[in-house]
Amino acid sequence: MTAALSATAHAAGLEATLDQYEIAVVMDHPTIIEATLRNNATSPMYITGVEVTLTIGASGEVYNPALLQERLHKLDPGQSWDGPLVVIKPKHRGPLLVKGSIDVKGGMSPGSGNVLASIPLHLTIDDTRRNWDGSYVRDAVPACDRPADACCDASESQCFQSSGRCFYVAEGYDRQQLCANEQGGKVYEHIADLRVSSDGLHAAYLASFQCQSAVHEEHCRRLVVLDQIEQTGPDVPTHLELSPDGRHYVYVARQNCVLRAREDVCWGYSHPVLDGKPVDKLPPW
Repeated sequence: MTAALSATAHAAGLEATLDQYEIAVVMDHPTIIEATLRNNATSPMYITGVEVTLTIGASGEVYNPALLQERLHKLDPGQSWDGPLVVIKPKHRGPLLVKGSIDVKGGMSPGSGNVLASIPLHLTIDDTRRNWDGSYVRDAVPACDRPADACCDASESQCFQSSGRCFYVAEGYDRQQLCANEQGGKVYEHIADLRVSSDGLHAAYLASFQCQSAVHEEHCRRLVVLDQIEQTGPDVPTHLELSPDGRHYVYVARQNCVLRAREDVCWGYSHPVLDGKPVDKLPPW
């Protein structure tokens, strides 16, 4: 539920007001936050920047940088401006409670960069598949339901947008699935080292399955999946790479590996494997 609470900040003659500072943000839908800025000083005031600082779980940016320069760049004494100021975008991972602030910068000269006002924000991300700490609800299954315009978070290592397609690893409770736009592949316990060809037509990754937990580590079977087809090869694949054209894959084979906190711990001999066959050295991709 969205709480209609106002937030006002005053500094150096600038009054900055949001209609709401406790805001519900719907997952996968950018939310525009509007503000009122008023110059209470006796001299013109220049607005030279707006920055959004948030804890993990969401990101924010200026609604329209051109609008900031054209309409909001200068406020005469007594003048006010009302309109969209920033856009908040939820992330696909992280806690559902996010705090932060909007900093309005500027001063009495066009080159000033002082913080004129800092407006607090308190966000709640509406995602029924996640708990408050960001972990997935026990019954949640991976779903390829991200919209094309909100496919990847900037911090996501397992998400690629290329040639009008989006590849990402969808998560559920203890399960993961590769999605190509809205098409999903086979569900595995873990997916790692997602690689996509330069033309966006091919994808490869390491899939772990039949995992058995033992104290603080997991023992899993692991193989390479190329274009949704499971590949055979010797030993345990690690450090997967895909050729730029997507026609070949290579990995470093290890004798044994376990997962500790979802990180690989491997031992024994190592050697490169190209397209499922041992080779003397890694290709120069």
